[in-house]
Amino acid sequence: MPFGSTNAPATFQRLMDIVLAGLKWQYCLVYIDDVVIFSSTFEQHMTDLEKVFQALRSANLTLKTSKCQFFRREMRYLGHLITQNGIKPDPDLIKSVTNFPQPKKIKDVQSFLGLTGYYRRFIKDYSKIAEPLLQQLRNSQKGNHQLKWSKQCAAAFQTLKKRLTNAPIMNTPNFEQPFILELDACEYGLGAILAQEYDERKYVIAYASRTLSTAKRRYEATEREALAIVWATKYFRPYLEGNKIYVRSDCKALEWMRTAKDVTGRLARWAMKLSAYQIEEIKYRPGKSNANADSLSRNPLPNDDINQHEASTIKTAVNLWQNTNILNDIKTEQEADPKLKSIIELLKTKSTLEFNDKRNPHVLVNGLLYKIKNSKKYYNQRVVGEKHLLVIPKTMQNELLKWAHDHPTDGHGGQQKTLFRLSTRVYWKSMRKDVFNYIAACHACQQFKYNNAPTSSPMEMHLVNEPWHTIGMDILDPLPTTTKQKRFLLVMVDYFTRWIELLPLKSTTSSDIANILTNEIFSRYGLPKHIVSDNGPQFVSNLFKNFCDILGIKQNLTANYHPQSNMTERVNRTLKPLIAMYAQQQPNSWDVEIQKLAFAIRTAVNDTTGETPAFMMFGRDPRGPLDLLIGETIEAPQLATIEHGQIQEYKKNLINHL
Repeated sequence: MPFGSTNAPATFQRLMDIVLAGLKWQYCLVYIDDVVIFSSTFEQHMTDLEKVFQALRSANLTLKTSKCQFFRREMRYLGHLITQNGIKPDPDLIKSVTNFPQPKKIKDVQSFLGLTGYYRRFIKDYSKIAEPLLQQLRNSQKGNHQLKWSKQCAAAFQTLKKRLTNAPIMNTPNFEQPFILELDACEYGLGAILAQEYDERKYVIAYASRTLSTAKRRYEATEREALAIVWATKYFRPYLEGNKIYVRSDCKALEWMRTAKDVTGRLARWAMKLSAYQIEEIKYRPGKSNANADSLSRNPLPNDDINQHEASTIKTAVNLWQNTNILNDIKTEQEADPKLKSIIELLKTKSTLEFNDKRNPHVLVNGLLYKIKNSKKYYNQRVVGEKHLLVIPKTMQNELLKWAHDHPTDGHGGQQKTLFRLSTRVYWKSMRKDVFNYIAACHACQQFKYNNAPTSSPMEMHLVNEPWHTIGMDILDPLPTTTKQKRFLLVMVDYFTRWIELLPLKSTTSSDIANILTNEIFSRYGLPKHIVSDNGPQFVSNLFKNFCDILGIKQNLTANYHPQSNMTERVNRTLKPLIAMYAQQQPNSWDVEIQKLAFAIRTAVNDTTGETPAFMMFGRDPRGPLDLLIGETIEAPQLATIEHGQIQEYKKNLINHL
């Protein structure tokens, strides 16, 4: 194969791979005609040189001594300077960057970005710096091929030159140590840092980032985080394959990816891709602790040519129901608590009936201490004594308070709402006091929530006697435009159960409202008899009036400047601070998080009904993250006798006929 032909490099590379088979990666590396021989000692290096020379001689290949270098402690290789301390860009090639003239046309910008992009692993925030230049390329793709050089472009041009001149030294990988992948994803990019930790130090090996295509920017937050793992493992595959990997991400929901079983479709393909890697742990790191990868994802390098990984059908529920069972931690802390330890020891040595009395009713189940609930105790009108309460030791109480108050599916509820979530699931002696003190000190509540003191114009009462008899509607706006182009929120509430529906919208025409009511509301819950709304143009139009008339729905319009007559206004009062609270970091993705807030309101006890909207709607409270955290509650023990069964049947019939 003569030099100069298209296939010459590939042919020569194949030849060298054959000649040095068995030596590559053990004693040497080869890229076409560049051979690197590496050794830890001088004596070993002499032996390795001899092995390589013998292999070349057997293939009748010769070396040109003027192009050879021996016994070097540092060397230039493929545009990099390899030293004992690590890897950095080749200073000679950096000169071509620093001497690069100011671009005069789009092709000059492409050349400059291609040259600096080759060393992107050394430049942190590469895309953030290069954004003005990247925007010029985007404009050219839209048909504008004229370069518009601005002050921002000039600043980016000079900053990239300076950063590359002062690029940091990246460490070489130690394949005896596990690798750490620090990941993050935002609505427009992915970021990753490959690092290792040993000898009480952290060694950064490489930075990586990429932008997301238009389609992938529509993925849910959890889908993007999952995509980051699949992309990063493939991107760094030569380092990671066959080695232990510890993944750090600011998304707790990704723990499922390491142990996913019995999955199908796209989810199965995700699990299959990751099964090729030895992922030991997927560890949650808050965004502040994961700032490096977080910065990369929000400032990614455009690289749409990278092989795209299709996202699976991971639902937002994966992010919602986080697998964070802490029963083992609670059990350990119970046994370490001096007060609880004595109770546990007595329960282990004495029978339950002998030990338990009215003053100290406890039971030990699977090594965990539970408080026996009083079956005659009521929370408002509902009996809540059917199940035992897990006793929470002092050291774990603050964590439970965070989960019952701060989690998006709890929505920073007030004192009674938070107390209800905890008191129906767990127990500790000073719970009421601790809940009130925790909420009083909550910074987010103080910053965003309104003063809920009674006003002179309370909400008007609406008498209804069945679910979905009357519903209220209102449009909440203006809201920030999301990546899915949603900027309105249709808020709906059932007057009987207080069940709410939150529906993000791109536009609010009468046709849009009618379509979403038909497809999302009426198809699930049936037709209401009354709809209460304000005098918005979409509600008073002839189209919407005819829509209601055809379906036999009576439309009730509230008086102008009289919001008390629409129950939805009260929901808005609760909803606005929650949206501001949880969407302040990512205002362009509030439509992704909104259903978590809906869950929080549906599962919070209502002051008027004394029940949660979910219980009024379904006759049960849905399981939430707090339930997963503490595991299943334990049913009270039942006596297996005929007499007991007859008594329970009598009680059931009595309640049904009351």
